[in-house]
Amino acid sequence: MIKNKKEVIIISKQKPWKSVNKFKKRKSTKTVGHPVWVYRKRGRSYKYLTFTHKPVEGYENDFEKLLYNIDPSDKRPCYVKKQYEINDRDAFRDADKKYRIHDKDKNTVKKYQK
Repeated sequence: MIKNKKEVIIISKQKPWKSVNKFKKRKSTKTVGHPVWVYRKRGRSYKYLTFTHKPVEGYENDFEKLLYNIDPSDKRPCYVKKQYEINDRDAFRDADKKYRIHDKDKNTVKKYQK
């Protein structure tokens, strides 16, 4: 519920999300970073899904296993996080490999892109 006029102004100034559809890697203090699927962009913000080889212990229900790994040369299992995240584009770097979402996994990934 909007309580004052200031909130109305802030809401109306937001631009719509634009489609992007590309892989990036999260920047981290280590040289590794999780690959992410960036599917929307608004200003400097990205909306994305994170992929990993192994879900964090205790949070297994937050991930869904894919049939195929997003890295065709990697035979380990691959999981997608069920909840999308939003972060500034400076938190990402270009992907270091050619990732792809297999045709049989596209519907699984799409259902978490909100």
